[in-house]
Amino acid sequence: MQKLLPFFLCSLTVSRLAAQEAPIKPTVYRKYTVALGILGNPKVLGVQAEGRFGPHFGGRLVATQVFDSHRQNEFSAGGIGLLTYYIPLKNPRLEPMLGIGGVYSLYHWDLGSNGNKGTLTDFNVGGGMGLNLRFSNDFRAGINVLFANGFVADYQADEMRVAHRKLLVMPALTFDILL
Repeated sequence: MQKLLPFFLCSLTVSRLAAQEAPIKPTVYRKYTVALGILGNPKVLGVQAEGRFGPHFGGRLVATQVFDSHRQNEFSAGGIGLLTYYIPLKNPRLEPMLGIGGVYSLYHWDLGSNGNKGTLTDFNVGGGMGLNLRFSNDFRAGINVLFANGFVADYQADEMRVAHRKLLVMPALTFDILL
């Protein structure tokens, strides 16, 4: 037992030194002025571009293609322009944001057999919110939710028209390259 005492004391000392906390260096990321990326969910695929003009403000443009049409040769697309505010946090890895702006919607309809087809467009207000995780100087990923005062189209008198308004909510995963 006495032969094991020095080994026991040495291992106790080493374990105490290992358990001491090393000073944590704060993560500092370089500032970026432009971000280019993609967004998507099972029904939507899109591209986005962002320009920062200050530490807490930016502008974001998003173009989307919607893949939930019920008839062949029909499709929906949209464009969103947001003035974005980045909520400051002490953690530099997290970038929560809120935005408000305009939404352009396009619905191309085609009834096929009788030759009736056309494009219905709409411009309205929208917004967004999200949380990005910055995991390096050059990349970030996040989840964003875009909102729009959208419409429901219905076939009336040989044309597709806006039948009524509804709130459109589009959650999407995002991935951006920071420049």
